[in-house]
Amino acid sequence: MKTFDFEKYGNTYKMKLDIKTYSNGNLALAMCINTEDGWEPWNILTVNLGFPLEKNIAYIDTNNNGKTILAWITRNKLAVSTGKKVRSGFCTYPQYKFREAALREIDPDGYERYLAAHPA
Repeated sequence: MKTFDFEKYGNTYKMKLDIKTYSNGNLALAMCINTEDGWEPWNILTVNLGFPLEKNIAYIDTNNNGKTILAWITRNKLAVSTGKKVRSGFCTYPQYKFREAALREIDPDGYERYLAAHPA
């Protein structure tokens, strides 16, 4: 399990990402922070817009995580922008392609479950 430094609200947290799968097979990434009571859910990094995506592709939830999350993703070499964006409601979500090596490193078991569920 790989952890990352995550700065928010003037604090630095230890963050881990758990790889999950949305019901349509799309990549989901749950953000968890390390507290004195152990790992606790923080937020969801990705958003599911209801249509199937290619393997390792996800839209980033900048509505709930802010646009600064994009620099965090890039700085930690998790993914690269595809340049595509989709508007849903009042929000526009950027599409990112996650590096397979990074996904395997952060949550090997979760990534294997995701691959098994992805309709690729």
